[in-house]
Amino acid sequence: MIRWPVPVSVLLAALWLPPASARTLEPATLPGMCVTIDPVEGSVSRPCDGSAAQRLALPETGPGPMRLGDACLAPRGGGNYPPLVPLRCDGSPGQSWTISADHVVRNGEGRCLALLALSARDGARVYAAPCPARYPPQAWRIRAFDSLGYAPTRGRLRWAPRPDLCLSLVRPGTFIGLEPCAEVHRWEQVFSFDRRGPGQFRMSGTCLSGNAGSGGLALRRCRVNPEMHWLLEEGGALSNGASHCIEPRLTNGRWVAALTLCAAIREQRWTFEEMAPP
Repeated sequence: MIRWPVPVSVLLAALWLPPASARTLEPATLPGMCVTIDPVEGSVSRPCDGSAAQRLALPETGPGPMRLGDACLAPRGGGNYPPLVPLRCDGSPGQSWTISADHVVRNGEGRCLALLALSARDGARVYAAPCPARYPPQAWRIRAFDSLGYAPTRGRLRWAPRPDLCLSLVRPGTFIGLEPCAEVHRWEQVFSFDRRGPGQFRMSGTCLSGNAGSGGLALRRCRVNPEMHWLLEEGGALSNGASHCIEPRLTNGRWVAALTLCAAIREQRWTFEEMAPP
């Protein structure tokens, strides 16, 4: 593990970036996950939370530095997955970045910004490796920084008609159904999402996805798709961008989560139980 301190002065300087120049970087397939400069790990992907560690100044046109406060970000260390770390600005090729029209982030050494395995896992490595030649580099979303625009949370969903049952990845197998809510939160029942609006429901590096054809749910690689765009409504319904809601059904002795047209019925209501921060 690479260790170095991120000086407090760097994070304080990030707080004072002019609003017009402050940005966040999100993987194109994972809106709501931001490049975060961790004081131990370097660059990682974490839920966007409006913190100074996610507040970047990016080059507007042409090559330029990617700044965190008064430091410049560059890959550090050898290997295939070097993270970005804050360094004293020196104008070197490793600190000179361009953002192309197709949203590829590349530095002067021919390295492209990438998220390891395009994982939705909190803490997945963001690194700068040699830009690939056989397939397109990863694309990124650039958004204006908003310290109040996010409300990341994680926890489990209890079914209103049977509060002892939680929405769960059922193992062995790959389907989403209901299982007894454990006394201790099990990872198979913990979803991460943002409370402020529609978005992805993430679990163990993947996203909750509906399948309108089969009427079921599964965990799949995250992408921007209405079937993966969920909203926990005030009334307790969990609906997706295809206007379907999750309604469990007892099938062959097992509770299976099914997609149905949304209706104001108790069988489609859920109670969210938030986990304490780690």
